Amino acid sequence: MKNQGIKRLPTVPRKITPCDACILGKHCKQPFHSSSFRASRKLGLIHSNLCGPMPVATSNGNKYVLTFIDDYSRMCWVYLLKDKSQVFEVFKTFHFMIKNETQQNIGILRTDNGGEYTSHNFEQYLKDNRIKHQTTIPSNP
Repeated sequence: MKNQGIKRLPTVPRKITPCDACILGKHCKQPFHSSSFRASRKLGLIHSNLCGPMPVATSNGNKYVLTFIDDYSRMCWVYLLKDKSQVFEVFKTFHFMIKNETQQNIGILRTDNGGEYTSHNFEQYLKDNRIKHQTTIPSNP
Protein backbone atom coordinates (compact mmCIF):
# COMPACT_ATOMS: atom_id res chain seq x y z
CA MET A 1 0.00 0.00 0.00
CA LYS A 2 1.42 3.34 -1.02
CA ASN A 3 1.35 6.48 1.09
CA GLN A 4 -1.20 8.43 -0.81
CA GLY A 5 -1.85 12.04 -0.04
CA ILE A 6 1.09 12.41 2.37
CA LYS A 7 3.59 14.95 1.20
CA ARG A 8 7.10 14.88 2.53
CA LEU A 9 8.68 18.20 3.25
CA PRO A 10 12.08 18.69 1.68
CA THR A 11 14.88 18.30 4.21
CA VAL A 12 16.66 21.53 4.96
CA PRO A 13 20.30 21.26 5.92
CA ARG A 14 20.71 22.43 9.50
CA LYS A 15 23.42 24.91 10.24
CA ILE A 16 25.56 23.52 13.04
CA THR A 17 27.24 26.10 15.22
CA PRO A 18 30.19 25.05 17.34
CA CYS A 19 29.81 25.13 21.10
CA ASP A 20 31.98 27.26 23.39
CA ALA A 21 34.20 24.30 24.31
CA CYS A 22 34.94 23.59 20.65
CA ILE A 23 35.82 27.22 20.00
CA LEU A 24 38.07 27.44 23.07
CA GLY A 25 39.70 24.13 22.18
CA LYS A 26 40.90 25.61 18.91
CA HIS A 27 42.50 28.64 20.56
CA CYS A 28 46.23 28.59 20.77
CA LYS A 29 48.80 30.60 22.64
CA GLN A 30 52.34 31.22 21.56
CA PRO A 31 54.91 29.67 23.92
CA PHE A 32 56.98 31.89 26.14
CA HIS A 33 60.51 32.54 25.01
CA SER A 34 62.98 30.59 27.06
CA SER A 35 64.65 32.77 29.64
CA SER A 36 68.35 32.58 30.26
CA PHE A 37 68.05 34.57 33.51
CA ARG A 38 68.56 32.62 36.73
CA ALA A 39 69.12 34.01 40.17
CA SER A 40 72.80 34.11 41.09
CA ARG A 41 72.28 33.35 44.79
CA LYS A 42 69.87 31.65 47.15
CA LEU A 43 66.80 33.80 47.77
CA GLY A 44 67.85 36.22 45.05
CA LEU A 45 64.48 35.67 43.35
CA ILE A 46 61.40 34.09 44.90
CA HIS A 47 58.38 33.21 42.77
CA SER A 48 55.04 33.14 44.57
CA ASN A 49 51.52 32.26 43.55
CA LEU A 50 48.18 31.65 45.21
CA CYS A 51 45.96 28.92 43.81
CA GLY A 52 42.29 28.57 44.69
CA PRO A 53 39.67 28.45 45.89
CA MET A 54 39.64 24.70 45.46
CA PRO A 55 36.23 23.12 44.91
CA VAL A 56 36.71 20.86 47.95
CA ALA A 57 38.26 22.08 51.19
CA THR A 58 40.75 20.04 53.22
CA SER A 59 39.60 18.46 56.48
CA ASN A 60 40.85 21.63 58.23
CA GLY A 61 38.83 23.89 55.92
CA ASN A 62 41.73 25.10 53.74
CA LYS A 63 40.75 26.10 50.20
CA TYR A 64 43.88 27.90 48.96
CA VAL A 65 47.47 26.83 48.22
CA LEU A 66 50.26 29.41 48.51
CA THR A 67 53.69 28.59 47.08
CA PHE A 68 57.12 30.20 47.35
CA ILE A 69 59.83 28.89 44.97
CA ASP A 70 63.49 29.90 45.13
CA ASP A 71 64.70 30.49 41.57
CA TYR A 72 68.30 29.54 42.40
CA SER A 73 67.81 26.26 44.26
CA ARG A 74 64.24 25.43 43.13
CA MET A 75 63.37 24.87 46.78
CA CYS A 76 59.62 25.09 47.25
CA TRP A 77 57.56 26.00 50.30
CA VAL A 78 53.83 25.27 50.29
CA TYR A 79 51.23 26.69 52.66
CA LEU A 80 47.54 25.79 52.91
CA LEU A 81 45.24 28.73 53.65
CA LYS A 82 41.60 29.08 54.58
CA ASP A 83 41.26 32.52 53.01
CA LYS A 84 43.09 34.83 50.58
CA SER A 85 43.40 37.45 53.28
CA GLN A 86 46.00 35.26 55.06
CA VAL A 87 48.64 35.71 52.31
CA PHE A 88 50.30 38.77 53.86
CA GLU A 89 50.63 37.22 57.33
CA VAL A 90 51.94 33.95 55.87
CA PHE A 91 54.49 35.86 53.78
CA LYS A 92 55.74 37.69 56.87
CA THR A 93 56.10 34.36 58.69
CA PHE A 94 57.90 32.86 55.67
CA HIS A 95 60.23 35.86 55.42
CA PHE A 96 61.07 35.70 59.14
CA MET A 97 61.78 31.95 58.91
CA ILE A 98 64.02 32.39 55.84
CA LYS A 99 66.04 35.20 57.44
CA ASN A 100 66.56 33.13 60.60
CA GLU A 101 67.60 29.97 58.75
CA THR A 102 69.86 31.51 56.10
CA GLN A 103 70.87 34.94 57.45
CA GLN A 104 70.03 36.23 53.95
CA ASN A 105 67.27 38.50 52.75
CA ILE A 106 64.98 37.96 49.79
CA GLY A 107 66.15 40.07 46.85
CA ILE A 108 63.14 39.98 44.51
CA LEU A 109 59.62 38.66 45.01
CA ARG A 110 57.92 37.88 41.69
CA THR A 111 54.13 37.46 41.76
CA ASP A 112 51.10 37.96 39.60
CA ASN A 113 49.06 41.16 39.96
CA GLY A 114 46.65 39.57 42.44
CA GLY A 115 45.21 41.84 45.08
CA GLU A 116 46.66 39.62 47.80
CA TYR A 117 50.13 40.79 46.73
CA THR A 118 49.44 44.41 45.82
CA SER A 119 47.81 45.78 48.97
CA HIS A 120 49.30 48.91 50.53
CA ASN A 121 50.43 47.00 53.64
CA PHE A 122 52.14 44.28 51.58
CA GLU A 123 53.93 46.82 49.36
CA GLN A 124 55.03 48.83 52.41
CA TYR A 125 56.39 45.70 54.11
CA LEU A 126 58.42 44.84 50.99
CA LYS A 127 59.75 48.39 50.81
CA ASP A 128 60.68 48.44 54.52
CA ASN A 129 62.58 45.14 54.09
CA ARG A 130 64.27 46.20 50.83
CA ILE A 131 62.60 43.48 48.79
CA LYS A 132 61.98 44.40 45.17
CA HIS A 133 58.52 43.40 43.93
CA GLN A 134 58.12 42.27 40.32
CA THR A 135 54.70 41.46 38.93
CA THR A 136 53.70 39.62 35.79
CA ILE A 137 50.95 40.71 33.44
CA PRO A 138 47.49 39.27 34.22
CA SER A 139 46.60 35.70 33.14
CA ASN A 140 50.20 34.59 32.71
CA PRO A 141 52.24 32.19 34.78
